[in-house]
Amino acid sequence: MNDFLRYIYDMNRRIFPIVAGIVFLLCIASPLSAVDLNVDYLDGKLEYREGRNTWLNLGIGDTIPDGRTIRLSGRGFAELSAGARRVTLTRDGIYESSDLLGNEPEKATFRQVIGSKFSSLLKHSVNTPNTAAAVRGAEAESDDFISWEDESTDYLMDGMVLFDEGDYTGAQKMFYEGHLWETGAKQRECTFRLGVSEQILGAPRSARKTLASVYPEPDDPFLDEYSIIMATLYIESMEYGEADAVLAAFLNTEPRGDAGQAAWLLSAYSLEGQGNTSGSRKSLRKAVDLGPGTEIGRAAAEMLE
Repeated sequence: MNDFLRYIYDMNRRIFPIVAGIVFLLCIASPLSAVDLNVDYLDGKLEYREGRNTWLNLGIGDTIPDGRTIRLSGRGFAELSAGARRVTLTRDGIYESSDLLGNEPEKATFRQVIGSKFSSLLKHSVNTPNTAAAVRGAEAESDDFISWEDESTDYLMDGMVLFDEGDYTGAQKMFYEGHLWETGAKQRECTFRLGVSEQILGAPRSARKTLASVYPEPDDPFLDEYSIIMATLYIESMEYGEADAVLAAFLNTEPRGDAGQAAWLLSAYSLEGQGNTSGSRKSLRKAVDLGPGTEIGRAAAEMLE
């Protein structure tokens, strides 16, 4: 009996490492969980491939199954999401969903890290036909409608009040008037906040066009907010060079505090996206140096490990 038990013990001791090794190989050979992409906004035509040659149309609210090939056409523009991760497609082409999401989950939710400090800028409204149509309608109306300046109105201040109250449609109209009638830094800020309002109202393509038309000066009071939101949008559309250029101009002003930390964190993403790993790590260290105990500082430190 003792010989039999010893035999069983020896067999288990030999087999267990083999079984454990097989389980390990299975784990690394297959994804831990499938990640589907949701279509939040769409202009143009978006499809995914099913099988070899079948392309299925997608619309707002549809889900793209994990591991599919995606095709954007018709001068398209699409916003996709998977939980906290967001991807923007700004050019026609064929994409792999696995490439869009990347393989580093800790880098996929940087909106969450900086969002607590810049929540008003990074609000996200899932597009519906009504909200997008409202913005396009306002654009079309502006071509035919003659607007007269009211010299007693502070378009920027009044727009900010409406924005803070959650009246984004009212704020958008006020910022648009300021974009037309204000001058200098105030005009540039009205244009910037017009773009932010359009983004929140569910018209990201129009918002991107508006925001890209703004060229802030180094002493403009909204430079920090502009740099954070533009870098975020560029990174999510994988335009890392553009993100790096925006951040470099802001970082040259030697910002500190929340904006400085967020900019260095985003700089790490833009440089990593360009294959500059050493530069990315330097940016992470800069973010940590500005405040190791903050949420952004802790996130940067974890990414350095």
